[in-house]
Amino acid sequence: MKEYIFLLEEPVRTREIKILASGMMDAFKKAKEFRKNIVQGTKLKVNMILKGVRYTD
Repeated sequence: MKEYIFLLEEPVRTREIKILASGMMDAFKKAKEFRKNIVQGTKLKVNMILKGVRYTD
């Protein structure tokens, strides 16, 4: 498994989320869904950036 780290840049703050996934597409889908929930709740623009990947056992 890999731990994908994404930065969610909101107008107020920057949030870092970590997602465990087997592949990049799986992690991206989960992060996109997380971002979508924030946008629907706050009605603010949120940018998403891949910060890095951490390999785990």
